[in-house]
Amino acid sequence: MNFAANQTQRTVKGFTLIELMVVIIVIGIVGGIVFSGAGYLFEKQAIKTTQAQIEVLKVALDEYKREFGNYPETVDFKGKESGQILLHSLFGTHEFNDDEWTRLEAEDYRRSLIPLENLTFLPLADDSSGKFDPREVDNYLTDPWGEPYIYEFPRKDGNRGILLYSKGPDKQSEPFTDFEDVPDKRPEDLDNIPSNEPGNW
Repeated sequence: MNFAANQTQRTVKGFTLIELMVVIIVIGIVGGIVFSGAGYLFEKQAIKTTQAQIEVLKVALDEYKREFGNYPETVDFKGKESGQILLHSLFGTHEFNDDEWTRLEAEDYRRSLIPLENLTFLPLADDSSGKFDPREVDNYLTDPWGEPYIYEFPRKDGNRGILLYSKGPDKQSEPFTDFEDVPDKRPEDLDNIPSNEPGNW
C-alpha cells in the first residue's frame, strides 16, 4: 500500500520523475544545438555583411580620391575617431582643413558617396536627442559586432594605399605603427576581415 502511494506521488500527469528528467535533458540538448546553430549562422551572415560593407567603403574611398585628389586623412586619429572620419568624409558632412576635420554648414554638405541604409553607425558622444543622425551629430562606422572599422591613411606600417578592415568576431586587433614591426600573423588577427590586414601579409 505504501509502495503504491509512493509511486503515485512520484508521477506527474502520467510521467514518472525519471521520464520528466529525461525530457528536460533532451530539451536542454536540443536547445543547446539550436542556440549553437543560430550563433554559427549569425557569425557567417555577419562575416558576409562585413565583406560587402568593406567593398562598398573601398569603392566610395576610391571615388573620394578621384574627386579630392587623395583619400581622407586620419592624421593621428584611431578607433572611433578614425571611424568618424571614414563615415563623415564619405557622407559629405565634414572637410579636412589645417590638419583637422570640421563639420561643414548644412547648406555646404557635399554629395554622399555611401548608402547609409546599408551601413551601421553609432554616435561618437552621448546623443541625448536619440536621433543618431549623422547630418546633425558625429557618428562612427561600425562592423556587425559593434566595433569601429579600422581605417588609416596614410598607413603607418609603410604599406601603400589605405588600411581598412574589421577586427572580426573576436573584436581584437591593432594596426602596426612601423613597417619593421610587422611580424608573423598574430593570433588575434586570424579572424580579421580581410584576412591580410593589418599587416598586408
